[in-house]
Amino acid sequence: MVIFRKILWGLILSFLISPLAGAHKEVEFIREFGGKGEDKGEFAKKTSFAFDRDGGIYIADTENLRIQKLNADGSFQFEIRGTDPDKFLFSNPMDIAVGADGTIYVVDWITVQVALNPDSSGVEDTASPRIFNYAPCVHRFDSEGSFVGSYPLQDLTKRIGTLEAAAPALDAEGKYALIIPQGDTQRSLLLTVDNEGHIYVFDNGDIYKLDADGNPLGIFATSQPSAGQLSKAADMTVDREGNLYIVDEDAHRVLKYDKAGQFLLSFGEYGDRVGQFISPFHVIVLDDGTILVADKAKYKKDYASDLPRQRYHPFQFGYVPYRIYRTRLRRVQRFYADGEYAEKILIRLRRENEADAHLNLKAIDYTGNLYFVDSETLKFRVFAPTTPLISAAFQTEAKLRYIYDFEDVEIDNQDDLDPNLGTKADFDERIRQNHIGADLSLTYDINEDLRFAISNGLTYLRLTDTSFFRTPDFEDFRGSFNQDDETTETSWENQIQLDFTLIQNHNPYQYREAGAFAYLNVVRDDFINEALDPNNDRLLDFRVRISSWGAGLRYDLGRAFQLQFMVAHSYGYNEYTYIDETDILYATGYMQLVGTVALLSVDGVF
Repeated sequence: MVIFRKILWGLILSFLISPLAGAHKEVEFIREFGGKGEDKGEFAKKTSFAFDRDGGIYIADTENLRIQKLNADGSFQFEIRGTDPDKFLFSNPMDIAVGADGTIYVVDWITVQVALNPDSSGVEDTASPRIFNYAPCVHRFDSEGSFVGSYPLQDLTKRIGTLEAAAPALDAEGKYALIIPQGDTQRSLLLTVDNEGHIYVFDNGDIYKLDADGNPLGIFATSQPSAGQLSKAADMTVDREGNLYIVDEDAHRVLKYDKAGQFLLSFGEYGDRVGQFISPFHVIVLDDGTILVADKAKYKKDYASDLPRQRYHPFQFGYVPYRIYRTRLRRVQRFYADGEYAEKILIRLRRENEADAHLNLKAIDYTGNLYFVDSETLKFRVFAPTTPLISAAFQTEAKLRYIYDFEDVEIDNQDDLDPNLGTKADFDERIRQNHIGADLSLTYDINEDLRFAISNGLTYLRLTDTSFFRTPDFEDFRGSFNQDDETTETSWENQIQLDFTLIQNHNPYQYREAGAFAYLNVVRDDFINEALDPNNDRLLDFRVRISSWGAGLRYDLGRAFQLQFMVAHSYGYNEYTYIDETDILYATGYMQLVGTVALLSVDGVF
């Protein structure tokens, strides 16, 4: 009994505490912009975002080799194209950042000629073939988009690497040349800028720090003894104090460094609970100093309807006889500067909604607005964090039904040997039935773990059964009576039920959940049978009144076993009054019903 009480209290605490421990916000749609193409305000598939403090949006379009600035409402303001080789050329713009003064920085690749014998006048025209280094750089533009300069991360006028790694090419004059690429040219380069204009570039495990004019200030390694090995950097940002935050996607964590490159702390671990990450890919420090981190955790919340499946219902594969509504919850978590978890933002994407079906998080601005891109149309949809709108998240289902049934039963007694066999029935019964049913269910996913549902089912039945007896009238010591009669039955039943489902582990290989339900059921039935002939006073009045309630819990004891406990209680009565053919009270009856059932079971598989 002690063990059972502990399990019961564990269930109750799971339902009461777990949802409260995961306080969250949700989002509301505010605007849409962009699209696929090469015109103003259109983009190719590979893009990166940056924002200024006034809400301006800066987008580096890698495939179209340009930078666009949009206003906060998504309207086009200006663009930067690298079309002047005497100034700069965009080669493979990968990331973009905007300084506090509106200066625009883009990390890219640049080709610089190697000076074999430079003199005081600059780069000497080397012997054929000319040799070029191809390496990362930062392009700088002012707030109006005018080019300022390009800053290589290292001195590229010196040969870096051997000629064995060089690739043949043509120089600007069409002459044969060699280009030495500095490492994998498809590797990820990350860029951010602090409030003092210092430029930080992450490249192959190291962070290069430059001043606003591109002068090197130092290089520091991200993999430090106290930090461990950085596996895969996915994003980088800086706060107002100059501290750097780097997302380690493969290690499922965020690392924090000071402006001198010294490791401060890390937070996060693998998992889908609060404070944990599954492949985090985006980080930003907001104006209020808190940190938003987006990861790839996805929570599947499928609702199985009782309605029959539509023939071309979207996102249902294989034969499923009923409709399934699929909601996918994504999340962005908020942390304080010390790495302590603050709250989460849940984004509900309904796969039956065409506007939600192909959305992926692309960026977050300094106010916390979330920018999603539609992978099919390349339109950007912007959502703002807000308090949950419960009414918008309900899965509502209503079913109404009406049944009318009429039956006419005629019986000709073959044993009476009358000449009317098959032409005139000895007994005729006519049954009319009206049946009305209404079912309403509301299902709401309170968060990624807890689902709440309320349902109500109402049934109303009215039945009329009229019987005609063609045989001679019934006769006993009281006299002769016609026994034709009519039965009228009126009944209704109403049940309201509450259901809760708490997912304890979303991992499909370790999936566990707990559930609870409670219901109240009321049945009312009135049955009256009376003779049709005015000389026959026979009457039977029968009434039933029953109410019941029940509640239960279920709890997964690991993946293979489930504990179930249920209590149901019923109470009510039925009573009747019978008056005979001569209007004399013949009998009365009363029966009370009280019953309680308790069930405890453990189901499992081996």
